Amino acid sequence: MNITVVGSINIDLVYRVPHIVREGETLHSTSHSIHFGGKGSNQAVTAGQLGANVRFIGKVGADAFGEQAIENMESKNVRTDLVGRQGSTGQAIIQVSDSGENSIVLFPGANFLVTPNQVEQEMDVLRTSDALLLQLEIPLESVTKAAGIAARAGKTVILNPAPARELPDELLRNVTILTPNETELKQLTGIDPVDEVELRKACDVMLAKGVGAVVVTLGSKGAFYQDETEFGWIDAVEVEPVDTTGAGDAFNGALAVALCRGDSISEAVKYANQVAGFVVTKMGAQPELKAGF
Repeated sequence: MNITVVGSINIDLVYRVPHIVREGETLHSTSHSIHFGGKGSNQAVTAGQLGANVRFIGKVGADAFGEQAIENMESKNVRTDLVGRQGSTGQAIIQVSDSGENSIVLFPGANFLVTPNQVEQEMDVLRTSDALLLQLEIPLESVTKAAGIAARAGKTVILNPAPARELPDELLRNVTILTPNETELKQLTGIDPVDEVELRKACDVMLAKGVGAVVVTLGSKGAFYQDETEFGWIDAVEVEPVDTTGAGDAFNGALAVALCRGDSISEAVKYANQVAGFVVTKMGAQPELKAGF
């Protein structure tokens, strides 16, 4: 299971609050902690802990946070020899409410210095991986470049379209599996997936643009998948959430692992749900994963 991740690396500054702060409100935090994050890093660490051989293409800052982030990823089975060092390491300011919901402010830092040229220099790595994992916390042109190289080599390309934004058809045609949540799917298609009929309509829009399959993460409602031949629902794992930060990233990392080992799309989604369900019971986006997944 050789997986390459092209994406973001952040340091997460997490504040526990009674509720997500409202406009104009000042709120006391009950606790503060520092965790490793970034959607790309979260996904890579998940896949690495689940047994995949993971290489990472990205950037951290030339600072202490960057060194700490690299050490953390290496300790969790992610190779970082292709990670550059420039500027300041990306950061996320995260509020986590007593109910487990979160609100995030991103400072991209070095993540926005990941260039198409940096990606192209590592095309041999992309061509020899089994799967490529992508998100949208680095420049879109770099994401598009990576997807094109991997797709032309016949590799599985998984794109988590977060944070949501308009995506060019050139990119979507090279995506094997698109993994939006409900909000992201609505932003991509203009269709509010309030029920299965509208959900399938929205997925049809993405399939018509060339995406191979759509897997929609639906929180406590589980996940929905659809391609040109089948669709289905996978129930969520029932847990008491502590922190939902990184749940979607864990889902994507686990999905890539399951697909690389030969699982069907329904089996892979079920497995990804199980891993994401465990992650939300822990604080931080990169908890240690128990053996047995």
